[in-house]
Amino acid sequence: MDTDQRVVEREEGLYRALFEHTNDAIFLLDLEGVVLEANRQASRLLGYSLEEIQGRSILDFVMPDEREDGRQRLRDLLAGRSLPVYERSFRHKNGTAVPTEVNIALVRDKAGRPLRIQSIVRDISRRKMAQEERERLLSDLIHRSTQLMTAAEISKSASTILDPDELMQEVVNVIQSRFGFYYVGLFLVDEEGEYAVLQAGTGEPGRLMLQAGHKLRVGGASMTGQCVAHGEARIALDVGEEAVRFDNPYLPLTRSEMALPLIARGQCIGALSVQSAQAAAFSPADIAALQTMADQVAVAITNARFYDQIQRYATHLEDLVAARTAELAAVNRELEAFAYSVSHDLRAPLRSIDGFSQALLEDYAEMLDARGQDYLRRVRAAAKRMGRLIDDLLQLSRLTRRVMHRRSVNLSDMVRQIAEDLAGQEPERQVEWVIAPDVTAVGDPHLLQVALENLLGNAWKFTSKHPTARIEFGVMQKEGRTVYYVRDDGAGFDMAYADKLFGAFQRLHGLAEFEGTGIGLATVQRIIHRHGGQVWAEGEVEKGATFYFTLP
Repeated sequence: MDTDQRVVEREEGLYRALFEHTNDAIFLLDLEGVVLEANRQASRLLGYSLEEIQGRSILDFVMPDEREDGRQRLRDLLAGRSLPVYERSFRHKNGTAVPTEVNIALVRDKAGRPLRIQSIVRDISRRKMAQEERERLLSDLIHRSTQLMTAAEISKSASTILDPDELMQEVVNVIQSRFGFYYVGLFLVDEEGEYAVLQAGTGEPGRLMLQAGHKLRVGGASMTGQCVAHGEARIALDVGEEAVRFDNPYLPLTRSEMALPLIARGQCIGALSVQSAQAAAFSPADIAALQTMADQVAVAITNARFYDQIQRYATHLEDLVAARTAELAAVNRELEAFAYSVSHDLRAPLRSIDGFSQALLEDYAEMLDARGQDYLRRVRAAAKRMGRLIDDLLQLSRLTRRVMHRRSVNLSDMVRQIAEDLAGQEPERQVEWVIAPDVTAVGDPHLLQVALENLLGNAWKFTSKHPTARIEFGVMQKEGRTVYYVRDDGAGFDMAYADKLFGAFQRLHGLAEFEGTGIGLATVQRIIHRHGGQVWAEGEVEKGATFYFTLP
């Protein structure tokens, strides 16, 4: 055997080994497409024996709807056109389609003449299954993403839209646009609990039904009526098989329908109606997601209703406040007129009493004994006290009516100036002043001046019986609040009577001990309360007193 023949035999052997043991099906065809030879993998691919395959056209094993395309490809191949790899569905012996990838080529002799056709066919069933699974997972992912985006959008609307009608229309529009449903509507139960009344609907059907005042009886022959009556979801994947259904002339294309309850605070307040033009349009995931959205909507509608009620109540309160303000303005004008009358009408007789008493003392003193003169002096002193009392009452009245102008105030500077004024009136007194530096607050400067004058004036007055005294102004933090105080080491008071300190005309010391009208601390309390603060006091008899106040 010569060398060329051995080479040919070796190559033939290698080809046969490859032909039989490859993972792909290999068909050798004549120029008409008839199978001349096939390998064992071809038998496994088609389910036929090799004897059943050989001698038949390759197109007999192709799915009927693809055979014409197969004939055209054979013609193109014989015409000398190069064919790329393409997909083809072969028909298994059991009738199922086998997806494959086909590589077909024309075999020529040494002279270049066509001899036969070789077709290599690869089973891509697993690849197709994996691809379909990926597409299914991708579709599920996209659908789930749509659900989450819809839920997020509804949650945002629920937290930002406070008008109930606007909120409900936004909800049905979002659900329809995101899921592509035929129709979405939202019903609420009326006050009598007899009907579920349509509040929002999508598209032209929704507009027409809203215009017609569409409503369904609770517990009646409708998905929504049953849903609301029992507080449970009603699902019909095929409306033709669903016994409880209202045939709505506005929605003739409905094939699938569901009604989901709107439950808030344990009570069913309505239902979300979703309808599709496709049968079996709702997956379990859709139903669960939409029920979650329905729960969100129920809470949001309830909150929006509360907000609407609060707004109406607030408007009513504003009207009441305006009416009361007008009444108070009228009362204030009357009080102002009364104060003016008191100021002028009472002062005139007081001046007369004081004047005539002085005239008697000056002109008829020799006609009066010592007791008579003492009586006249007491009359004059009482008239002056009455005058001071009128002045204090008028000041207390003005504090209530005065418009406040808040700004930053340096209380330390204010206290220092008041201390200098008090010391100037009685320079002989030995009083130590302790004033915390740079204490500031926000308030009305004039009113705070009056309050501090009264507090410091009291400290000055009630330390006057002691040879030396100490008066302190400071600030501290107590329970997270800034607390200001005025402290002295004077006469003090019994804490059992502390509740009387800030009442008008309430005095814990007699006039013989300390002068005063009993208005000062009432004035302080009025000023601090007008600022929104609090005032209180602590003391002990003959050991001094401390008055505290806050200014928010």
